[in-house]
Amino acid sequence: MGKSLAMRMTVGIIGGGAAGMSCALWLSQLGHQPVIIERGGTLGGQLLAINRVNRWMLGFPDITSVELAHRFADHIFHSAVTIHPNSVLAGVETCADGYQLNIQSDGQNHRLAAPALVVATGVRVLGAEMFTDLPGFGSAQQSGLLGAYPLGHLDYPPYWEGQSIAVIGAGDNAHFTAKDLALAGAHVHLVMRSQAKAQTQIRTEISLLSHEGRITLHEQTVLAGFKPEQHGLCLALSKDGKTSQWLRVDRVFFRIGFAANSEFLTQFGVFSGLNQQAGYIITDSAKRTNIPGLYAIGDVANPKHPSVAAALADGALAAQSIEKGTA
Repeated sequence: MGKSLAMRMTVGIIGGGAAGMSCALWLSQLGHQPVIIERGGTLGGQLLAINRVNRWMLGFPDITSVELAHRFADHIFHSAVTIHPNSVLAGVETCADGYQLNIQSDGQNHRLAAPALVVATGVRVLGAEMFTDLPGFGSAQQSGLLGAYPLGHLDYPPYWEGQSIAVIGAGDNAHFTAKDLALAGAHVHLVMRSQAKAQTQIRTEISLLSHEGRITLHEQTVLAGFKPEQHGLCLALSKDGKTSQWLRVDRVFFRIGFAANSEFLTQFGVFSGLNQQAGYIITDSAKRTNIPGLYAIGDVANPKHPSVAAALADGALAAQSIEKGTA
């Protein structure tokens, strides 16, 4: 038997990526009425930007992340989930039963009463904008030789043969990018402002490529400026506060990390006082924030273990937590 109308809860979910879809599916199966508010035109989130064969999701070994996103979305389309694409949360007010939401879609406003609200807005890539104050940045940006899209280096691997490329970053993405480029025939300069922070396995592979002369490691080295040339760029590298060398490269890829997509919450007074750390929303084990009725799931609330698997689990946890609150 399904839930009575009195027991069904309308839940607003901001973000239609893996976490948001998982939460919506679980809420639907538990007899509630989830509503996904998605800024883009379709569901999928970051998975839509990663056209690479999946290596991590159990049971899906041979499909790309884009295909995985389409499978998730197709499941949602065949479930009792309301979807608002091309939409943003334009207003939030508290009421006796939770929240009154104002959803703006293609110039039209929709009102929605929701006792609970789930933030599943993920993260964004940090890139060249982090270096706008450096000397020569404007000219370097205009050269078209700076890239930040996480998998942009995979578009045409044969192009990198014989080129000198700088990868800026110390984490997993920087190391995987350096490996891909080196195996494609480039000589890679991996520039890290700290010591390497990547997983042990990829660090071992990078070390081997370094010993083979395919990768040059620049640890505890800071990018301090740009000097465009007729063909390529010169990068000023600084160590211990001093410019130690000018490095000529054909291309620069930034792999410096991500930032939580949580800034939009600051425009709503009802969320003032929300506990965050470096922009990431802090939750308890049930995915509840310190604001009553507000939950956060996926990468926007998980800086330590971002992954599709964790996002799916977060969605399920939040849905079960919401369900227990109505029991």
